[in-house]
Amino acid sequence: MENPGRRISNDNFMADVVKDSFQGVIKANSHRIQYSEKYPDDLNEYRHVILPKEIAKLLPKGRLMSEREWRSIGVQQSLGWEHYLIHRPEPHILCFRRPKNYQPPQQPASVRM
Repeated sequence: MENPGRRISNDNFMADVVKDSFQGVIKANSHRIQYSEKYPDDLNEYRHVILPKEIAKLLPKGRLMSEREWRSIGVQQSLGWEHYLIHRPEPHILCFRRPKNYQPPQQPASVRM
């Protein structure tokens, strides 16, 4: 009978290998991420981000990403942006929006020191 503790250890090993592999791909290709200028409408400002195909392969399929997820694949932008649209013909293009005149939350004085 298989030792369940050993299996968990193997699963963790595989998760670490995959994670390390993803991080290597991201590190090697993040300098190739392209950012559009911002463009507004009455309520929001928008921008799109074009990912190199090596990073695009790591995207979750068929769903929007949280801020933590898109930052983890190497996308770098200021606070307040939301991944709001999947452009199905070109899933390597991420569409972002945030409210017009967005102001980031103020940090308490004790954190700023």
